[in-house]
This record gives sequence, C-alpha cells and structure tokens, in this order.
Amino acid sequence: MAAAPALASGGEGGPETVWGLPPLFWKLFNFLLFFGVLGWLLRKPLGQFFSGRREAIAHQLAEATRQREESERLQHEMEVRIAGLETEISTLRERLRLEGERERQALEQQGEAESARLLAQLDLEAARRVEAARTELAHEAAETAVALARELLARELGPADRDRIFRTTLERLQQTGGGA
Repeated sequence: MAAAPALASGGEGGPETVWGLPPLFWKLFNFLLFFGVLGWLLRKPLGQFFSGRREAIAHQLAEATRQREESERLQHEMEVRIAGLETEISTLRERLRLEGERERQALEQQGEAESARLLAQLDLEAARRVEAARTELAHEAAETAVALARELLARELGPADRDRIFRTTLERLQQTGGGA
C-alpha cells in the first residue's frame, strides 16, 4: 500500500516530470502530434473535398447569377410583350370593326342585288302571266265569237244559203288550184 501513491504519481521522478518535462508539455505535444498526423493523413481528401465544394459553390453562384439575369431578361420581355399586346389588341379590335363594317356593306349590296334580281324576275313572271292571260282571254273570246256565230248562222241561214256558200267556197278552191 505504500507503493500505491508512488505508482499513482507516474513512477520515478514524481508527477511533474517525464524526461525532465512537465506533463502539460506532454499532453500538448500528444495533442499536436495527433492532429498533425491526422491533418497529414486527411490533407489530400480534405483538399479535394474543399476544392470540389468551392467549385460547386462557385458553379451554383454562377448558375444563380445566370438564372437571375435570365429572369430579369424574361421579365423585361414580358413587360414589352404585354405593352405590345395592348397595342395589338386595340389594332385587332379596329381591324375587326372595319372588317365587320365591310362585311355588313357587302351583305347589304348582295341583298339589294338579290332583291333587284327577284323583282326583275317577278316583273318578267308577271308580264308572262299577263301575256298568257291575254292570249287565253283572246282564245276564249274567239271561241265564244265562233260559238255565237255558229249559233247565229244556224238560226239565220237556211238550206239555200248554205248551198250558195258551199258552191262559192268550192269555186274559190278550184280557182286557186286547191281542188282536183
């Protein structure tokens, strides 16, 4: 039991020194040595990692800048297009109004021409029907006159008058060469 405090103190020389140096120095040396070896071992992979990370961040930053510039350009384009659309809409409305007016005038002219054609056709049809009615009326008048003349002749002519008319007609036919 008497040796326990001596072992706990780090052996000969006491707790203060190892090769004549204090324990704090050794702890610091051990700490620096550990991180030095660790840094030396991780130098290449960490360098590649940080280099890749730096390039990725630079690439992302450049991409973000490019996208921001693209969005600003698109926003400007859209503003210009919207302004152009308003002008185009008003131009289109005016053009459609003028086309509608021209179409209305064309339809009016077409309607007037069609109406004039129909009126002319109706006039021709009316004239044709009047002429047909006159012809029919003249035909009926002639038939009525013939019927009245027959009736009158049948009433007024006797057998001697009939023989005289027959002979006169026969003589005229023989004079003109119509008889055989």
